[in-house]
Amino acid sequence: MRAMIPPGEDSRVVYQTCINSIADDNLRNRLNALANDIGVSADDYQQRATAKRLYTIPPNDCGNNDIALGAVTKKELKGVYSSHMVAKTKPARAIYDLLLSRAPLGRCPFCGMGHASTLDHYLPKTKYPQLSVVPLNLVPSCKDCNTGKSTAVATIAGDQCLHPYFDQQNFIDEQWLFSEVIHTTPATVRFYVQAPDYWDDISKARVQAHFRDFKLASRYSIEAGNQIACLRDTLSRYKELLGVKGVRQHLTIEAQAAGQQHKNSWQTAMFQALAGSDWYCDSGFL
Repeated sequence: MRAMIPPGEDSRVVYQTCINSIADDNLRNRLNALANDIGVSADDYQQRATAKRLYTIPPNDCGNNDIALGAVTKKELKGVYSSHMVAKTKPARAIYDLLLSRAPLGRCPFCGMGHASTLDHYLPKTKYPQLSVVPLNLVPSCKDCNTGKSTAVATIAGDQCLHPYFDQQNFIDEQWLFSEVIHTTPATVRFYVQAPDYWDDISKARVQAHFRDFKLASRYSIEAGNQIACLRDTLSRYKELLGVKGVRQHLTIEAQAAGQQHKNSWQTAMFQALAGSDWYCDSGFL
């Protein structure tokens, strides 16, 4: 995961910008009546996210055409986002684009590798329509993370995936993503999670949930496979010139460089595993 500075846009202003572009007077008036409720929901979201307790916000399980809040249906509330924030001709699209542009180096903060091309609702709008346009609930994301993540909601603290705006410190500064080399032809890498022993149980469970929810094991293995194929000629040359020691030194340098950038990137975990494998350094790359 990549840490991000939480957006500072006022949820009330964002909501008002969205609904001001609605031509239907009846719908606009009904949505206007919810402005204070949306603001209160946004404030509550921030407080619970800061306390790592977003799982305590109850989901709204009503049907799409049922009243979700005030005199507004769930479908209408979700439409504030899809029709009046995402739509390129609407004034609120500028806010959408601004939120998206803050992705670190254009990369998805959930997986750290995909191109951030959309906004993900951390709490899905199908369950939390009142949070559809709340900036703190909108995170730049790649399509794989956005569409691949389950719409199931966490009901206990340990089931919450990591939130780029609120989960930083140890989740960023300490390594919990690792990998091991599998003796196949060509070599492959298996990724896994191993949080530090001294972490609390909830933090350990959350990195596991993040790894599982975004299907990172298979996605990272595919990326590693492509990288390993590209390494073959380079490592063959190192072995010719410097032997197995030279191969290991090169991989160790790559691991250190990747780790300085991101301790929990798939590159860091992959290069560490490759450098630590006697089999790979001797002949596994051939």
